[in-house]
Amino acid sequence: MRAVLGDILDPISLDRALRGCEAALHLATAIPRPGGAPDWTINDRIRREGTAHLVAACESAGVHRYVQQSIAHLVADGSTSILDESAPVRPTAVTASAADMESIVAGSRLSWIVLRGGWFYGPGTGRDDAWRQLARTGELHLPGDGSDYVSLIHVTDMADAVALALEGGPPKAVLSIVDDAPVTYATLFHHIAAVEGGPEPRPGGVAALPSFRVTNARARAFLPWTPRVATYRSGFA
Repeated sequence: MRAVLGDILDPISLDRALRGCEAALHLATAIPRPGGAPDWTINDRIRREGTAHLVAACESAGVHRYVQQSIAHLVADGSTSILDESAPVRPTAVTASAADMESIVAGSRLSWIVLRGGWFYGPGTGRDDAWRQLARTGELHLPGDGSDYVSLIHVTDMADAVALALEGGPPKAVLSIVDDAPVTYATLFHHIAAVEGGPEPRPGGVAALPSFRVTNARARAFLPWTPRVATYRSGFA
């Protein structure tokens, strides 16, 4: 095994990096950090230009297997309905590039699989750390009245799904990689507040996403895969 420096926005570097490879994983993102300027420009370029470059380089190099990380909230419809991979894609200004990314992959000649991850939490994400800190200081506010759903996934379970998809997931498939229990913000944030010993969260916060309640049934059936951090309760124990 050897490391080769490449740039997903530089097609020439990808041609060099993919020589002799049997598989490619597109896990690159540039998500703005909480508290920073919400500039999605680079992330949009990675999803659109970078994906086109990588797919073309894979086709040219004869790469057989291609795994694409995407986002489960592409199907977010703002309701409490349980959604699966057959639900219509509903791109927003922020997620439209993810829809375009999936279209580029689906139109390729590769043996591809798309993994739509839920909202990441766990080491390195900063999300659960931020929620815990806000809970301790009484600043963890419910988006709206807290009745919207969010579908979470611990980063270790996303990594497991990527490895399984690389080894033998179904070709030309889209799978939602979320935990077993999509949860309302009210239930989730009250649980975090209780764990951290903070006051009950108040309503009136800003909603970052439309409500999305996504099932992982297809991923469990076809990878096969089972999340080790099955619910928010174990994740925020």
